[in-house]
Amino acid sequence: MCGDFDELERVDEELFEQFLEKAGKLGVLVEAGDRVGPTRLDTEDVRAEYMEALFKAGLTRCVNDAVHLPAGERMDALAGQAIVFARLAGFLAAQFPPEADRFHTVITAVVDASRASSGET
Repeated sequence: MCGDFDELERVDEELFEQFLEKAGKLGVLVEAGDRVGPTRLDTEDVRAEYMEALFKAGLTRCVNDAVHLPAGERMDALAGQAIVFARLAGFLAAQFPPEADRFHTVITAVVDASRASSGET
């Protein structure tokens, strides 16, 4: 059993290193300094809290970027932001092995969020 955990940890590290390499090729590097972020995501509550905060941080960035644009350009900015976040979701989902089926989870979340924001049930 302990060997299973060691193997999962090894695979996790290998996949994460590949992820960092791919992100680096896009010009994204790990920031140095005292950045605040999660230190553990070992419970459902902590994970949900982190994901909600991350969602709000992204939405806050979108709102603040768009609000400073001239009238007539704001909704175009929102459309562009949606494309960027869809690209990011696809990029992140593509980092997992095929058996993880995370891509389906991402697509479902995007469709659900779209329906919720448009008032569909």
